Amino acid sequence: MSILKHKKIGRYNIDYEIGAGGLGKVYKAFDESTNEPVAIKILHEKYQQSKRFLGIFHRELLIVSRLKHKHIVGYIDANYKPPNCYIVSEFVDGWSLYRLTKQLNKFPPLVALAIAIDMLQGIDYLHLHDTIHSDLSSPNVLISRLGKVLLTDFGLACNGEIENYKNYMVGTPGYYSPEHITDSPILAQSDIYCVGLLIYEMVTGEKAVKPSKKREEIIHSMKNIDFKKIKCSERRMQSQLRSICKNALAFKVRKRTKSAEKMIYDIYKVLNKYNIRYSRHAIHQLLASSGLSLALPEKYHQDIFRGQDE
Repeated sequence: MSILKHKKIGRYNIDYEIGAGGLGKVYKAFDESTNEPVAIKILHEKYQQSKRFLGIFHRELLIVSRLKHKHIVGYIDANYKPPNCYIVSEFVDGWSLYRLTKQLNKFPPLVALAIAIDMLQGIDYLHLHDTIHSDLSSPNVLISRLGKVLLTDFGLACNGEIENYKNYMVGTPGYYSPEHITDSPILAQSDIYCVGLLIYEMVTGEKAVKPSKKREEIIHSMKNIDFKKIKCSERRMQSQLRSICKNALAFKVRKRTKSAEKMIYDIYKVLNKYNIRYSRHAIHQLLASSGLSLALPEKYHQDIFRGQDE
């Protein structure tokens, strides 16, 4: 029977659907023991009896249950026994980066970098624990009303030494790295490439690599990214931003930014130069100025719109 007919699974009362992915649907629910909101990902009914998909779901469960970081959605509970396979995590009161991008179209460059540096802290943690996200896309980055950035959806996460999806076309269209669509193994630097795609999209309002089902078209687009579309009203900021994106979006791995730690350092230098000391406050300030959040206290205000191209 459908979970929607039950309106309850385990000790969780279903409120409404948040979104859906390849493996399952995500709902907002309430833990009846605490009355606290949670997010619950329920494996699609058609996969509940499939050994293959139960295996994929179980792997995601094993990964998320051991991850503990301020920029990764927190694990709470899970059930791995059909017909009710689910993973429960903290509920983020906010939006996905995908929805925010749809609403705002473009982000001020310094806010885009503030989002990226927080995202990269979570990615660096993953990489230090031998885990590659493999599906960094705007729907899989959450931003709370207070400006906190969290990574979610580890359905395609893999261990760089064991599982690398070589020869498989995995991920989200528009957010592939070259390794996602060629015979090269997915690496930690594949996640770096996807961060570059997200920064480009936040700043320009366009995707750097146009979605396509044809590998040849995607590869051609990857090799011909138009970095001139990255524009700032301040020339030096523009040069720094283009450099960060070019290094992250290098087609060849050996030319790409070496690690999340290195990219954090490169972004930190820019934010520090323009006196953006608190990335979360910068994001919160943008949300408040757009009418999406409560006002941020004046003492936390920063010059987040500096360099924004009109």
